[in-house]
Amino acid sequence: MHLSKLIAALFLALCFSACQTGPKKGEVTTIDASNIDNYCLLHDVSVTQDGLLLKNPSSSITSQFNIRNFELTAKLKTTPGAEGILVFAATDAASTADGYEIKINNSDYRVGNLQKTGSLARIRNNFVRTAVDDQWFTLGVNVEGNHIKVLVNDKTISEYDEPMNVVRANDISRRILSEGRIVIRRSNGTGEIMCGGITLKSLNDPKPDEACQISPDSLMKVVDQLNDQEFPLIDFHTHLKGGLTMDQAVKHAQFIGCNYGVAANCGLKFPVTNDSTLNAYYNAIKKEPVFKAMQCEGREWVTLFSPKVIAQFDYIFTDAMTWTDLKGRRMRLWIPEETFVDNEDRFMDMLVGKIEAELSKEPVDIHANPTFLPAKLAPDYDRLWTPERMDRVIKVLKENDVALEINARFKLPSITFIKRAREAGVKFSFGTNNGSNNDLGRLEYCLKAMKEAGITKNDMFIPRPSNDKKVMKSGLPAKITG
Repeated sequence: MHLSKLIAALFLALCFSACQTGPKKGEVTTIDASNIDNYCLLHDVSVTQDGLLLKNPSSSITSQFNIRNFELTAKLKTTPGAEGILVFAATDAASTADGYEIKINNSDYRVGNLQKTGSLARIRNNFVRTAVDDQWFTLGVNVEGNHIKVLVNDKTISEYDEPMNVVRANDISRRILSEGRIVIRRSNGTGEIMCGGITLKSLNDPKPDEACQISPDSLMKVVDQLNDQEFPLIDFHTHLKGGLTMDQAVKHAQFIGCNYGVAANCGLKFPVTNDSTLNAYYNAIKKEPVFKAMQCEGREWVTLFSPKVIAQFDYIFTDAMTWTDLKGRRMRLWIPEETFVDNEDRFMDMLVGKIEAELSKEPVDIHANPTFLPAKLAPDYDRLWTPERMDRVIKVLKENDVALEINARFKLPSITFIKRAREAGVKFSFGTNNGSNNDLGRLEYCLKAMKEAGITKNDMFIPRPSNDKKVMKSGLPAKITG
């Protein structure tokens, strides 16, 4: 080790060995630039009139005390590109593997780390933007017993109960709740992070019978493994239907260990039919910790909304379940009395042609409910979805950078189709398409398909950044596609 680094390490070790007792239990303590030296050690941090500036990759704020159960709120602001972490239960403040790590990252999608602010890294990852650069926000952490809750601007982003005798991957084997230090640290070399202050309340240790100890079932073990691998486990296709509220949806997502994208049904004879109702929907959910989505229903949607309003959403998706046949009959394939199959092969060729037209002309990001067939044809799915028809759909997906949804509700498309699409380099998304508040499920078919088709995190769809929305680049087609 270089002599200067050795001296610095020894200095930190001596400082930490004289650890202070910290805030008294039950009392609320405010820590800011006026009293920071009483509670924390600063490394490469500038004290300014606005707070504590973490400007360099080595900048960090480390508590001089250990703490086990607490409520913490940090007032933070990032400039573009800046990333950082808040670590707690850290017995070794120099190691990111020691203690739990919460991401600080307000960059746009596909920019920098995929995990965004509030992500309980590799435990319960968050991929939704919850705050923006150049604006103050609050990052909250509550730890009591084995329960962890992470909040951004008072919205719960990550929630987790540490199981009994938890075992982590080797490189994060010490990411376990214990009495330890709190650290706020830069994690990259771009931009700056400002800390305006920290509010901390030390909590009494909960009684043993108050600390709920759980053991994950087999599916949760898969979810835990995917979170550890930083796999973007996201259900991009959920709806607030059948009495389901936003709070219920968010809690369910946190319970099953994934993120949600919540979509409005937008189109002719659907709840959202114009810019006014689309704006109202967006404004109602814009502060919620979910991806904001637009499901474009039927082919007429391109005549009902403007690109500027559409571009507010994180992504848009459509399916091939509503279209007009060659005889002018508008069909909704999930309704038997509205579906007309005069000849099976002609119907299938017409369906594939409709898919090719909409995915090549409509500026959508995800093809949802893929390969869905009406009830009359569904029993012959494997016969009707021939390799030639599959390849035509896969080709238009790939050429137009449209992700293929793996649908948990309908168990579509087939594993054979998914394998062919992966070999062609198509991206995937997971989606439920719930019809109410009791059929959200746990992405069972998606996880099964992922395993059988060998899908990795690099195969998964992530929304485009705001300056790269398809609808703003290509506009909307001049007439409906089918």
